[in-house]
Amino acid sequence: MKVTIYPHSISKGDIRVNPYISDFIQTLEQNGMIIANPPHKNPLFSLIPQKTDSDAYIFHWLENVPDYKYGVLQTLAAIWLLFKIKLHNKKVIWFLHNKQPHIMKHRWSKKLLIRLFLRKADLIVTHATEGIKVVQDQYPKAVPRTIFLHHPTKNRIEEYMPQPAETDLLIWGNISRYKGVPEFVRFATRHSLKLKTKIIGKCSSTELLEELRTEGNDRISIEDRSIPFDELKQEIRKSRFVLIPYAAESILSSGILMDSLSFGAQVIGPDVGSFRDYAADPLLNVYTFHTFEDIPDLVNKANKAVNIADYNRFLDTHSWNEFGKEFQNLLQKIIQL
Repeated sequence: MKVTIYPHSISKGDIRVNPYISDFIQTLEQNGMIIANPPHKNPLFSLIPQKTDSDAYIFHWLENVPDYKYGVLQTLAAIWLLFKIKLHNKKVIWFLHNKQPHIMKHRWSKKLLIRLFLRKADLIVTHATEGIKVVQDQYPKAVPRTIFLHHPTKNRIEEYMPQPAETDLLIWGNISRYKGVPEFVRFATRHSLKLKTKIIGKCSSTELLEELRTEGNDRISIEDRSIPFDELKQEIRKSRFVLIPYAAESILSSGILMDSLSFGAQVIGPDVGSFRDYAADPLLNVYTFHTFEDIPDLVNKANKAVNIADYNRFLDTHSWNEFGKEFQNLLQKIIQL
């Protein structure tokens, strides 16, 4: 089976880059699929001259291209490519990762791309059950072509050695506006939260970093840097909870959530998407908030000990390897239609 994947970018070894696509490509290759398009510095424009000879075309986050350099041209290229694929009777697979793009600029162009995928995709994959409702609300006819698959993850627990908690809340990962970090810092300071909070993540701008430092207090430490997984493992062991204060308006699934769980973390996140799904999973210690006011009570009342055997069972069941097998079976069925 031959597939084309967007985006397939050239890796520069930057630990800030979301590893989802590289893991996705690796698991497809391990299941015998041929990736038709090599990595490229411009993963969309590079697809335009290629032959339309793949069995399926798989798109992640293509609705975000209006925000990129030459956004208008990239949007037109995306539309042209989609119609070219359908003209050649090839299959289109679209991964719906978010309710809507996090950045709210270029709304018309983004909505146009989303509408086209809802109508033209042969299969829509979401990593949160709420994603099916998002499709239902926007284009009900696409629901029969939509499927929920758990966000694949890895088991990084190894030998679990809990340590005395030094931090109540750990916030980690790249810090952007949509992730709700400045809003939480502002809330924590204004309400004098007695929760020791550690933030480790590279800010998207110096202005955002300065805002965090200005709004913070002596119970909040901020480290403007990316954190490697080896160090993250130790930080999670020393923290009571990982807090993911994302804006509920756009988020469906989260790599930060899955990576935190992969180390055996207890997680607090918004009551949406995969956070809500996994808060209902008895194998995990995931807790959800509706507003920041809920967080102190969650921290104080959550007394369920982490069951590492349960975490191992969850992580092994939803591994990249298991995802690859399930996705390959789905692709084969779609291609045969």
